[in-house]
Amino acid sequence: MSIYNDISPQVLLIVGIIVGVLFALVVLRICCDVRVLRRGREELHNRIKRLRLNDMIERTGIKHETYFHKTSDLDKERHIWACEHCPEPEECEQMFEGENIDPHNFCPNIDELEDIKRGHRPVHH
Repeated sequence: MSIYNDISPQVLLIVGIIVGVLFALVVLRICCDVRVLRRGREELHNRIKRLRLNDMIERTGIKHETYFHKTSDLDKERHIWACEHCPEPEECEQMFEGENIDPHNFCPNIDELEDIKRGHRPVHH
């Protein structure tokens, strides 16, 4: 009798079940992680939309889809922080109310937003 035929069908079935269960657990874990990442991205997008950063993105002529795809989450967080800690919020407000104020004089994000509009990845200043 050959030693290659020593594995019984029951052992193969058990190994197959174990592999199947492990595969299902990995797939489930990946799905959960993807869901968490999506929720985090949605929250990031909502934070941007609540800030003047959203208005500045529109003012520079960048489509939101372009902004969200061309910037990393880290860059978005940096843009949010810079907007929330803007050194000249009054000038920003006045500009959006219609005054002719150049955002280059006050906006900490304008150079990177213009880089994104030109199709470049943001350069950290």
